[in-house]
Amino acid sequence: MKKMLVLLFAATVLAGTAAAQTTATPLPRPDGMDQNRQNLTPEQRADRQAQNLTRQLSLSADQTPKVRAIALAQAQEMQTLRDKYTTAGSRQGMGQDLKATQEKYDAQLKAVLTTDQYTKYTQLREDRMDKVRQRRVN
Repeated sequence: MKKMLVLLFAATVLAGTAAAQTTATPLPRPDGMDQNRQNLTPEQRADRQAQNLTRQLSLSADQTPKVRAIALAQAQEMQTLRDKYTTAGSRQGMGQDLKATQEKYDAQLKAVLTTDQYTKYTQLREDRMDKVRQRRVN
């Protein structure tokens, strides 16, 4: 009986350590964003951004190509910044450059969007940033 308990205990310990070593596969994100978004070209990023803004802000047929052009310019500039700071090995100063790019993008969008659309855009951006901040805390 004692041998049986020792064997049962050893089997339980081994099973527990074996289960602890298995790697969990990452679950798909609930918001539908794919994990490989870094692999998108600037053109693909601009298309996605224009589609999202068209859907979320109910852009007119006249506004959509203008927004896509602005998004393409921003995506190309962001790609240049990513390449610059990745090859430099240092990310110091990247935050300031990213912020300047975002401010320029926002100013261009403000010229194309109506007041209501721009207000909704800024609210959507704030909501998205809040989600990012919450994820970092958790």
